[in-house]
Amino acid sequence: MTDDFQLSWHVDVDSYPEWGSAPRKPLVQLDFAHKGEWMESVIGPDVVTGKPMVYHILRCELCIAIHAWPLPEPAALATYYAEQFYQVEKPDYVERYQRDYVWWSTCVHEPLLRQCQEALSRTGLKDEVVRFLDIGAGPGIALDCAKQLGWQTWGIEPNIRLCVALEQRGHYMIVGTLEESGLSCHGALDGRGADILYAYEVFEHQPCPEDFLLRCYDLLEEGGLLVCVVPNDYSPIQLAAQAKLDLPSYWLAPPQHLWYFSPKTLQLLLRRTGFQILDMRGTFPIDKFLLEEGRNYIGDDAMGRRWHTFRMQDELYAVERGQWAQREQEYRFNLTQRIGREIVCIARKRNT
Repeated sequence: MTDDFQLSWHVDVDSYPEWGSAPRKPLVQLDFAHKGEWMESVIGPDVVTGKPMVYHILRCELCIAIHAWPLPEPAALATYYAEQFYQVEKPDYVERYQRDYVWWSTCVHEPLLRQCQEALSRTGLKDEVVRFLDIGAGPGIALDCAKQLGWQTWGIEPNIRLCVALEQRGHYMIVGTLEESGLSCHGALDGRGADILYAYEVFEHQPCPEDFLLRCYDLLEEGGLLVCVVPNDYSPIQLAAQAKLDLPSYWLAPPQHLWYFSPKTLQLLLRRTGFQILDMRGTFPIDKFLLEEGRNYIGDDAMGRRWHTFRMQDELYAVERGQWAQREQEYRFNLTQRIGREIVCIARKRNT
């Protein structure tokens, strides 16, 4: 790991809509907290009524990020994830994760957790059992991987059925969101903070990622690690595919995804909430298939599944042949060009 990630990787201010590039569309003030460049408007369900409503996509000067507006109230959003997300929006969500369990554990969570274990060992922090907190635990594959390493595992998840299933697998579970959980300060996990806080594809769902991260900061031990993964949106490949195939901005999905990060805006968010970035890399650039003839999977679930299966097999083969370290290096380089479907980041709580 490096001592700190370099913002200088992303100094090309002509690369629209990267942060720092000139606006191309009207500047608007939507309320006292959000103003900037209006990018477009899309239709999505209201989190309370389920009826279609308009969400405006704003490159917000005050938030230093691209996000949807209006942002749902936290309580309404929590109810949506508890009662609608799995039941209505993603009814086969858990089944898909279970089907791909080996890939998720082998190529996604295990490498990240072992990297964190090494980082904690190097700082001399860990003579005791690692305390691992997974926020938005979902099907709990990361929790299972952490438990296999001998760690103590806590999870926060708004869906009660998933919480019950994960408790049966030996994890301490809290039903709800981080805000609802009552965990708000160091020592909340039986008198101590978390050594590793895991937030896999969580930030983009938050009404306010900065508030969320400040809570995470307070929950961590001094020198503890934050692992976060977010979609890499408005990437060069996405924009090229959109132009080539005459697609809408297919990555926009409010109210499920409210925030749209680039490597630069994610770095800025983490730095201003007190974290030191240790490592950042991309993931498999699956959207590259959109640029190849006959491989447009947008709106075609069977086609999307085909290329996701290709990705899983390719990465499992890399692990089998002992080439995962080289693959991670490739993904790190890709991210310097803003390439990769997701952004993976490991950051440390700075010592006060």
